[in-house]
Amino acid sequence: MPTAPRRIMGAAVLALLTASPAAAQSLIDQAREAVQDAGTKIEDAAREAGRNAADFLTDNPDLNRDILDLGQRMGLPGFNDGKPYEGAVLAVKPVAAPPGGKVKLTASGFAGGAEVRIGFGPPGQPYGAITTETASERGAFKTTVTVPMDATPGETMVFTAESANGRLRLVSEDFRVTEPGPPPGTAITVTGTLSSEGVECPTLRGDDGTLYSLTDPSSGGFRPGDRVTVAGEVAGMATCQQGITLSGTTITAAR
Repeated sequence: MPTAPRRIMGAAVLALLTASPAAAQSLIDQAREAVQDAGTKIEDAAREAGRNAADFLTDNPDLNRDILDLGQRMGLPGFNDGKPYEGAVLAVKPVAAPPGGKVKLTASGFAGGAEVRIGFGPPGQPYGAITTETASERGAFKTTVTVPMDATPGETMVFTAESANGRLRLVSEDFRVTEPGPPPGTAITVTGTLSSEGVECPTLRGDDGTLYSLTDPSSGGFRPGDRVTVAGEVAGMATCQQGITLSGTTITAAR
């Protein structure tokens, strides 16, 4: 990771902060030149790596964070809301589903175009591969996977994403395997909290922790976070991929 831009900007800022008022203007000019020089060096380093400057900073989150921190400390416009690149991560949504259920995985931090093996298993133990994905040029991917049918309800598991060369392995947060839902056509009335866990459909998290997807809700102006009672029946076929899918649903405020 290049350190020259960091040293140049740091030295310029230190000199500016310790200068007398009479020398401030000339030091401001020097600081401006130092920042411009650092920008040029970053562009040169990115070019040598075959990347543009934005992608190069994404590939080097520590340098990106240093630049943002410097801009925030100096109160420069445009830096107050800047968020540093968070680095490699594997996110799973929802965090609970039955065997055969669908979950969405989102990952970043891999080399561009890398082959990635998706695994599933108990935390801290070897993970059997269930599918493979190819990372984008930015080293990220989004995919939907199926919870293995041999997963045991009640178990806590994790998903993993590992590059084929073994250089990077990401582990998701804990994932809970739930009991399979009731058969299609079963009438259900459930009280819980509307959530934002759904990918294709609105969702409800029941008071017992069960997740429901709502295919055709009469929302009545309710939003995620509202406590409601939902009545409907278990759908036979649905595009929703989270929890138990309910059709013909109506929603009222919980009492």
